[in-house]
Amino acid sequence: MNFMNLSDIRFPRQLEADETAEPLRKALMTRTVKLWPGGDLDVARITMDDPLKKALRKARLQGRISCGFETIFDRLESESKGIANVRGRGGAPYGDRVSRLLLFSNDGAERLYRHIESLLKVHAPRLLGCLLDIDGIALGSVLTGKETRIKLLMAEHKDAVSDILRTMVAGRDT
Repeated sequence: MNFMNLSDIRFPRQLEADETAEPLRKALMTRTVKLWPGGDLDVARITMDDPLKKALRKARLQGRISCGFETIFDRLESESKGIANVRGRGGAPYGDRVSRLLLFSNDGAERLYRHIESLLKVHAPRLLGCLLDIDGIALGSVLTGKETRIKLLMAEHKDAVSDILRTMVAGRDT
């Protein structure tokens, strides 16, 4: 399967409708990095600012954040099976736009980033990944208010994904 080019991303409908999509594409393409030295996938590098912290906390309180590689892997696999079943029945097209947001800390081991790259390729284009300019302990603290290490999280609902993505362009294009 071909994985996503940042310039070709199809965002949730609400972001396309309110004209946030194009500024968001530009913001995501401004700072990109390879996930790991031998990788072939570029991801957006995002600054962890106060609006983003607030959006992540809100999504977590709403139960729209999953943490940890195994939990996220299992959830994505289960959703993929469901999407395949719907497609097999001739249902409406699913999975052609971003509906999940994978965010990860900047202090992971190369092995973690290789696994993340694999997830992003397998679940493209519905899964968008971004590297946060924050380490796992600080990210855990943002989400839980405690000294907890969280290196990987996924926002799982279109409203939460849209809210989080909106914060990435708020005030940046003025």
